[in-house]
Amino acid sequence: MGTVGSLDVYNDVRDAADGTSKQEVAKKRSRRTVKSQRAIVGASLDVIKERRSQRPEARSAARAAAIKEGKEKRAAAQSAKKAEKAKSAAGAAKGQSKITSKQGAKGAPVKVQAKSR
Repeated sequence: MGTVGSLDVYNDVRDAADGTSKQEVAKKRSRRTVKSQRAIVGASLDVIKERRSQRPEARSAARAAAIKEGKEKRAAAQSAKKAEKAKSAAGAAKGQSKITSKQGAKGAPVKVQAKSR
């Protein structure tokens, strides 16, 4: 392993002719990209910066309040839906004299019976 290969010698000679040797070639430095902040849909850059600079406690408190408000809204909507459903069910039970099939209840057209027989 102590000998130098002929290819290495050839490359050294060729590099010397170019005026560049292995020692002179400096490593290229890679530039780091600068990350710029941009606004996203629904939030301007000012709002994003303001939220980022908030304290974690304040942010978590605001988040908890928003979650609570959303839950209350959903519960109110669900109770209104239940009341509407009960009201329609009571109305249907009151005026139910004609028995309809499941398909008919879904709104399927009435099957026409043959009259020629």
